[in-house]
Amino acid sequence: MPGGRRNIVSRAGPAARSSNTNSANANGRSNSGERANGNGTDDKRLDDVYGGRSLAPKHIPIPMVPVDGQLTFEAFSLVVSIVATCLQLLNLYRTVWWLPNSYNSYAMNFYLIDPYLLIFIFTMIGRRFIYTLLCQIFDVSLPVRSALSTKIELAMRNVIRSSVSATVKSILGWCLLHMFNKYHSIQIFYLCCPSLFVYFIFEIKTPPFSDFSFLGGKEERKTKYTLDKPLHNCSLNAAAIRAEVSTLKSDFNKRLKRALFSSSDSAYVCVVAPLIFAPPYLHFDGVWVAQHAILFWMGRICAYFVQAYPFRYCDELHRAAMHLGRWVKVKNRNNHIYVQPWNDSVLWPNGSIVRHNREIYRSEGLCTAAEPGNLLHAKFYVLFNTRIMLLSPIIALQLLLVKIQMFILLTVTEWYQILSMTLLLAVHFYTLFKMSRDFLISWKVYRAEQIIQEKSQTVVNPVAQ
Repeated sequence: MPGGRRNIVSRAGPAARSSNTNSANANGRSNSGERANGNGTDDKRLDDVYGGRSLAPKHIPIPMVPVDGQLTFEAFSLVVSIVATCLQLLNLYRTVWWLPNSYNSYAMNFYLIDPYLLIFIFTMIGRRFIYTLLCQIFDVSLPVRSALSTKIELAMRNVIRSSVSATVKSILGWCLLHMFNKYHSIQIFYLCCPSLFVYFIFEIKTPPFSDFSFLGGKEERKTKYTLDKPLHNCSLNAAAIRAEVSTLKSDFNKRLKRALFSSSDSAYVCVVAPLIFAPPYLHFDGVWVAQHAILFWMGRICAYFVQAYPFRYCDELHRAAMHLGRWVKVKNRNNHIYVQPWNDSVLWPNGSIVRHNREIYRSEGLCTAAEPGNLLHAKFYVLFNTRIMLLSPIIALQLLLVKIQMFILLTVTEWYQILSMTLLLAVHFYTLFKMSRDFLISWKVYRAEQIIQEKSQTVVNPVAQ
């Protein structure tokens, strides 16, 4: 610590502190949050610090930020996917129908488009919307909530999932059967295997053709950290804080895998599959077609990311990180500073110095429940302690994407390129609006919360030093 100052934890340790505050263990709190008695203002302030009342971060209420419901998001994704597919088909099969000597009466050569491929694509991109719509209809028809209704709801969801899955597989199998008789087997392999390949990379238990919700369907209902009811306990128990962080980390990784899988699967089916079955004699602008696929894929990643990590959910991660704190390894050791062994049941104040696994650490944050040297805890704190840390990379990507599209729009002259870029840009502007709104609110809330935390720190430091 600066100037070799020792706080009360460093001088006494948990055991000595317990013996020094036995007379004040009636009205205060222990590190686990249990009540204790005490007399005197100083003893009460001291007990507040080590009991966790002063150590607990002060959270401020967050504004109600609108979030697209699951049905709204799936409907919007379905429309965007259909538009992107039609634009890619336009890039491939466009005509010069406006010329006076042209033999084409339409803007596209529709006779070159395989109808079975279109049915395959629209089935793949519409299966989530159909499943979500049926579940919403069932939820509306069952307004009474009870233990029996919950069991009925789960059973009906399983029935709906099985029915939609069987229907989707039947339609896809029928399309593949007709396409197998018309195209080479390697093209069918290219159509089907990438989805399975991405599925094995992301280790998703639900098969790709049966994955109707990128947030996990029934698994999402079992998770405590849902979009509408995130759960943060503000516990003063160090073990409970670490357990909550572990659950949040697993849920965050699961949402990330779902978002990446769903965006990649949607982009591949909508804009890559038409390329696989394009006739070999067809001439098209390969650079423009590849560019359309990349821009649509990056836009879908941003859109799914915004839906998977709304403002309220990010706030829960931020609050958990504030309770977790972190440990910084002390390189220049001072022999005059008393170092005590780390205790997993203690909620350590800021500046505490402990020894763990033959290393010396200093705590950072208003309180610290993390395990010294735990890399996962350190990453969780760095990533989520600042609200804007999670939003900054994805909003930077979306801004870059929009700027690139605007530059391309100013340079193109072909009518189909202008139409394609304009529609994609409109969709990406909507995603950018939601990101910018969340970023601005997060920044303002973070500034207000930082002021409150600094005031709390000034109260804790004179007592703990």
